[in-house]
Amino acid sequence: MFRYLLLFGWLVVLTGCDSDHKKLSQKDVTFFGTGKVSRYQQHKDNSLELLSPIFFAEIFITEGGNVKNASIKFPGSDGVNKDLKYQYSESEEIGDVMYLSAMVEDYDVLEKRFPMGDYAFSFSTSEGEVKGSVVSYKDRTFPIHPIIIFKQENQRIHINDVDSTKELIITWPQFSEGRADKKNILDDPIFVAIDSCKIEDIVHSGRPFEKNGYLTFKASEYSVSVGKLEPGQTYNMYVEHAIFTDTQDEFGMPGFATLASSTYMTFTTIGDTDPNYCMD
Repeated sequence: MFRYLLLFGWLVVLTGCDSDHKKLSQKDVTFFGTGKVSRYQQHKDNSLELLSPIFFAEIFITEGGNVKNASIKFPGSDGVNKDLKYQYSESEEIGDVMYLSAMVEDYDVLEKRFPMGDYAFSFSTSEGEVKGSVVSYKDRTFPIHPIIIFKQENQRIHINDVDSTKELIITWPQFSEGRADKKNILDDPIFVAIDSCKIEDIVHSGRPFEKNGYLTFKASEYSVSVGKLEPGQTYNMYVEHAIFTDTQDEFGMPGFATLASSTYMTFTTIGDTDPNYCMD
């Protein structure tokens, strides 16, 4: 099964800024935020199976960035304060994160453990402190789950007929709920990621403010170039549509809140399998 992120990880709203806050740059942190993710597994007949939802809070670290003492305070005057853990990225596509994540039984439990309200991020960087930068969930609904479609040479193919010697086009129905950010900080995103048996995010469509940019709600497809996949292998992947319910740059680095819908799928490539590929 998949790890929690997504990205994307599959959030919430951020409050306005205090003019007394020291503005930092994105030297150490590209952006940060929190989210709730609705998840389905897509089977080979294209049917969808409901999976357990997740909550996440993440700080996305630049290459060589310095972030310490990261935590998030939950809603309410007596809200608990929880530390974020460091996760190193093996992928060449995306960077390291500090994160907190939880998979829960169902959506009622999700709302009980991670209710509507204000979530406050605090952390230190090489330039200074971020203290109590708030993101707040608002009354929005999850977007419709995407259906994953594969094409090669302009023809739709079965998910277990992928030819690794050809470009793979991953597409999905229009993200109709997506919209541009009126604050011009972050437009609603689409994330595509593929994991191999060796590396998470061996393919990733990119995250905001990182080297390759990211897909917005306007995108209708993503191309996986020849050489990214190996013949005769099994891969896990997801496509995620996410709504930013609010955005802010209170401390000089963007913060966000999101509600995301992720569709997961397992697929295989045709051809002879290298028996040592997953053992390297």
